[in-house]
Amino acid sequence: MSIDASSNSAGVSLSERSPSVPLGQALALWSLGWSVGGIVFGGVIYALSSTEDGTGTLTLTAMAVASWTCLLVALWTACRMQAVDFRTLFGLSFRWIDLIGIPVGVLAQVIVVPVIYLPLRAIWPSTFDSSALEETAKDLVDSAGGWKTVLLVLVVVVGAPLVEELVYRGLLQRSASARLGPVGGLFAASIFFGLIHLRPVELPGLAVAGLVFGIMLLRTGRLGASIITHASFNATGIFALLLFN
Repeated sequence: MSIDASSNSAGVSLSERSPSVPLGQALALWSLGWSVGGIVFGGVIYALSSTEDGTGTLTLTAMAVASWTCLLVALWTACRMQAVDFRTLFGLSFRWIDLIGIPVGVLAQVIVVPVIYLPLRAIWPSTFDSSALEETAKDLVDSAGGWKTVLLVLVVVVGAPLVEELVYRGLLQRSASARLGPVGGLFAASIFFGLIHLRPVELPGLAVAGLVFGIMLLRTGRLGASIITHASFNATGIFALLLFN
């Protein structure tokens, strides 16, 4: 990971910037990492978690670390198979201009995603009620407190954006773009990002958020902007709940 203060030209397609993992190989590696980390290790951790914590902060953190570790091993394997270093293969670099992702993430959280739900709420008011959309996040915030709140913020604002952008934009979007073109790869990865969270009521918002993060990658060719946008998006949501819950 590096910070580069030099200038960058926008609008160059991902396929012109750096190599990518073949789409079939990328999906296979993701499937293995997600299955082992999320289902096997995550299931064991959940089964062993205390009744008091349930699916609270400690259990969430342990499950997240297990999943992230397996996914990062999958990414490392991709680098070995392609004989390319981590930074080059996934576009992992930062430039000061990437800080534009901070206001973009805030706007996506407070304006873009809520607007997406307006017509859905008008048609299915009970399904897309605001309380239903916030239920998972509110449960996590309610289970935190004291040092657990700090841990929750680190997981949501630091860990999740970094690992998820490496996987869903750095690996999958770049691979899909090489096969489907930049726009096709963007939409495919964004929809997949929404689906994989396994929360149907949040799918529209997560897919649109994925589009925002993916556009940042598409415009810069780097993960720096998408990671910062994702972190800002998550931070806005979690701090709003902490302050107004």
